[in-house]
Amino acid sequence: MTANNEKFKQKFEISYEDYFKTRFNGIVDVLRALKPLMDENKILDRLKKLFEKKNIEIIVRQIQEQKPITNFQDFKEIFKEQLSTEFMKHCASFSIEEDTPTKLSFKFTECLWAKTFKEMNATTIGYTICCHPDFAMAKAFHPKVKLERTKTLMQGDNFCNSTYIWED
Repeated sequence: MTANNEKFKQKFEISYEDYFKTRFNGIVDVLRALKPLMDENKILDRLKKLFEKKNIEIIVRQIQEQKPITNFQDFKEIFKEQLSTEFMKHCASFSIEEDTPTKLSFKFTECLWAKTFKEMNATTIGYTICCHPDFAMAKAFHPKVKLERTKTLMQGDNFCNSTYIWED
C-alpha cells in the first residue's frame, strides 16, 4: 500500500511557544525518568556528545548547500543570515554588540529555549542540549571560528553573551 506523503508536508498552525513546549517536554520527561537509573553526570555527558554530533551534522549540511567559508567575513554573512530567519525572529531577541574583521559579538536578551526549560525547571538539561553544542557548532562552521560565552539566560543570567572569534 502506497501512502500519500504530501499530507505530512502540509503546515499547521501552532505557536512557537507551544512548539517548543511540545518538542522539549518529552525529552525532559524521559531524562527525569532515567535519573534514578543512571548517574546524572553520565546522562548529561552523553547528551552533550549526542547533541554536539547532531548539531554539527546540521551545520555541515547547511554549509554544503552554500558557498564554502574561507574567511571570517563568509562566516559572519552566513551566521547573520541564519539569525535573521523568520524562525529566529520568533525565538530570540538580540543585538550585535561588536562586528570587526576578527570578532562578532551578540547580546541575547530573550530566548525561547531558555524560557521553555525554565518553565519546566530543567535548565541544566536545556543548557546541555541547546547551549553547550554551540561551541562545537562554531568549529563546524570553520576550524578557525571559536565561541566565547560567559553568561546565558538558560543559567539564570539576564542575557547571553556570545562572541565568535576568528583565530589565526
